[in-house]
Amino acid sequence: MTSCEVLVAGAGPSGLMTAALLARQGVTVRVVDAGAGPATESRAFAVQARTVELFRSVGLADELLARGVINTGITFHIRGRPVGGLDFDRARAGDTPYQFILMAPQNEVEQVLLDDLAGHGVTVERGTRLESFTQDDTSVRARLSTGDVTCRYLVGADGAHSTVRKQLGLSFEGDGYAQRFLLADCRVDWPFDHTRFRIFMNGGRIGLFLPLDGAARSRVMTTDPSGGSGPVTLDELQTELRLAMRVPVTLSDPVWTTRYQAHLRHVDRYRAGRAFLAGDAAHIHSPAGGQGMNTGLQDAANLAWKLAAVLHAGAGDALLDSYHDERHPVGVELLRFTDRLYRVAANLPGWRGRLRDLLGPFLIGRMSAAPLPHRKAFRRLSQTGLAYPPGPFAADGVIRSAAGPHAGGRAPDARLSTGRSMFDLLAGYRLRVVALSRKPLGDEEAAGLTAGLRGIEALGGGIVAHLVGRVACRRDPRVEPVDCVEVFERYGLVRDDAQALFVIRPDGYVAWRSDEIDAGACRSFLTRLLPAPAPEPSPPPPRAGHAGTGRW
Repeated sequence: MTSCEVLVAGAGPSGLMTAALLARQGVTVRVVDAGAGPATESRAFAVQARTVELFRSVGLADELLARGVINTGITFHIRGRPVGGLDFDRARAGDTPYQFILMAPQNEVEQVLLDDLAGHGVTVERGTRLESFTQDDTSVRARLSTGDVTCRYLVGADGAHSTVRKQLGLSFEGDGYAQRFLLADCRVDWPFDHTRFRIFMNGGRIGLFLPLDGAARSRVMTTDPSGGSGPVTLDELQTELRLAMRVPVTLSDPVWTTRYQAHLRHVDRYRAGRAFLAGDAAHIHSPAGGQGMNTGLQDAANLAWKLAAVLHAGAGDALLDSYHDERHPVGVELLRFTDRLYRVAANLPGWRGRLRDLLGPFLIGRMSAAPLPHRKAFRRLSQTGLAYPPGPFAADGVIRSAAGPHAGGRAPDARLSTGRSMFDLLAGYRLRVVALSRKPLGDEEAAGLTAGLRGIEALGGGIVAHLVGRVACRRDPRVEPVDCVEVFERYGLVRDDAQALFVIRPDGYVAWRSDEIDAGACRSFLTRLLPAPAPEPSPPPPRAGHAGTGRW
């Protein structure tokens, strides 16, 4: 019988990201997948800003961006006529460098992660099924189609028909939508460009156009009134698409066609003992809003550092409970949000669809004219507005300003100096402590603050501390220099003499904030994560060109 620290079942985006994040933290991980090989069709396609930020944190954003098409908005058409839309350039989302939706097919996203895993010595064990497992207080024993394995923890990222979920006996409440869809990745010839996401509404019909590879390949989807179950022909799809779009459209060179029925289901628990669920194993929903793959990747980002902290840094088991506490409410809201989008755009037959078509041009036109809807829509779709609730591992200290991120909120990007930003400082998927001082620092104060931060680093677990601020006299190598006020204002330091201390988690969320630089209070909070210092194992060799390999 072989052993590893974490066994990941499923090699979709969620499973691959979980494994990649664990591997770069020195966790021994195996990934098994029942399929014979990686996906070749595009499946999911929308990569939101929060996901690109995650890839950037581990040095993979450039590889991801090279595999997709940048889309900066959505145009709505009613009865064939464009009536307005969302323009993300108007969102004024300065707290992220990625003010767009990246149209990158799921198989390309997976390939980036597969390449990264290979660089850390991990290969997916294809054609290997998880058949059953048992667990006790110390380990999980899994029976694979190729033999048995013992692991400390099991992550079920094995999709909507998850073996892990079923064997845990967890409910997967919900149902399928009555509406079915036709879908294809193919060449599209029509009167419009091939660079913008377009949604066409016409009574009870809907048509979607999503750019994937210029004029050569796009994704189109439309309603399937036939309810058939056989193979999709391009003629069938083209006929239905013309009825939905009410524009001349010709399809050719199909890469992939399918019939699709959306479901709305959610598991009741994300954790059961030493087993965890992520991605489609935990939640499935309407494709409206392009949220599914992104949510699964964020599940992985939330879980991986917690597993590594327990395995290698002395964190207690309660930290693993916070995975369910934080991600389950996200899943609940995800289903609610995507269901609303679906019912407005794609599930309005009869008089309701006619009413939407009558009022839609006016309402969408009004929305398009004001800047706020663009900003709110981008924050919601991009997942940059997501925040976790307060809890034992997300708590504020002394707070004097309501501005900026608080515990549970996302740590935003901001300029530090020419060519350098907060995201550069936070790269590496590691636990960071960041002291910010808008007040200019003298030599004595900088030395005192630096000494306090070194004491925090001495807690172990790979904590990295930074002092960011202005220096009163000369450049001090102990201080990360700042040449503008953007980082202070974005992090809530509104007064010229303001200072603050942040604990920022590997997944990019604030764990703790205090509006004074109190190293003792920070250490007290960190002992909730690290009850006792733990020796760190030697990390695996870093892959060339990656943001550092390190502890959580």
